[in-house]
Amino acid sequence: MPPWTLFKYLIFRAALTMTALFFALSALIFVADFMENLRFAEKYADGSFGFAVQLTALRTPGLSQLLTPFIFLFGGFWMFSQLNRKSELAVMRSAGLSIWRLIGPPVLFAGAAGACMIAVVDPMASRMTAASEFMMNQQSGKQTSLVRVFGDGIWLRQRDGDAILIVNADQLEDETATLRGVTVWRLTPESVFLERIDAPVATLDDRLLRLEEAALKTPSAKLPRKTPSYVVPTNLRIDDLRAGTPVPETIAVWDLPRFADVAEAAGLPRVRYDMRFHDLLSTPVKLMAMVMIAAMFSLRPARSGGAFQMVIAGVVVGFALYFVTEIAGALGESGAAPAALAAWAPAALGAVVAMTGLLHVEEG
Repeated sequence: MPPWTLFKYLIFRAALTMTALFFALSALIFVADFMENLRFAEKYADGSFGFAVQLTALRTPGLSQLLTPFIFLFGGFWMFSQLNRKSELAVMRSAGLSIWRLIGPPVLFAGAAGACMIAVVDPMASRMTAASEFMMNQQSGKQTSLVRVFGDGIWLRQRDGDAILIVNADQLEDETATLRGVTVWRLTPESVFLERIDAPVATLDDRLLRLEEAALKTPSAKLPRKTPSYVVPTNLRIDDLRAGTPVPETIAVWDLPRFADVAEAAGLPRVRYDMRFHDLLSTPVKLMAMVMIAAMFSLRPARSGGAFQMVIAGVVVGFALYFVTEIAGALGESGAAPAALAAWAPAALGAVVAMTGLLHVEEG
């Protein structure tokens, strides 16, 4: 690392540049998303300007989090180019400092910022994204809290005419649309018990829940009544069970492993949650790689020319890394590659490419 005074100066420049760019892009995201949410609110009679503002404020942290790697890439370009243009880098190099000691403080800041995102920003953004999804569903009249997964299986709630249906299943067999260990409660809107149906197996077929070997219990009956088959009308399809579970972006990073285990036990795919978890854990490495990529293309002496071409090349490399991340994510979600490998590989690849390029710059 460089001397302490220079270390603090480089850390300050990195923090100032990245923070300013983060808030600038967040403001642009807020404006763009607000226009979209305003159009959404105008579709409904009770939609309002305040609703659009509140919805946008809840969505902005999560959207800004997605752009963080590019914030550090472009912020790194700006910071190093400014140091280069003012000949500060030339002075530091003439004092005998290597490239590694010069980029050490900004890279360290990027790693610390990534850790802060994991521990602080993501849990907050997840809760706010979940709240925004709830607001949009409420505004559009969609059913909310339709499907929930807990340690005791899958829970569903829906209105069936003048009654409320609550369905609990121990496990879902996704391929056959079969629920196992099923219990159905039928209640009045005032939560007065009407009947309970227990069945070892139930299938979803054309918006009907067919319970096999069912046992019916009503308030007036002393013993359950057995029936070979019992049909419960429902608005659910098997796709609704898959789509109705919480999306990974609405779950805090520390809750993702537990929820993935619970989803797997209930027969639901866990790969989306594993991918999200490992992708978040790789954030510090990803941000450090972006800063090193920016340094690799920005540390060339200003007098040697070709600065603009170098910046363009750096941007191309940064976006190439983004596409590699998308491809790896698709491979991970399809099961073609382990989730951990698919999430960590792009960050590790970016770091290796950047370090290789920096070695070339240092020697050349």
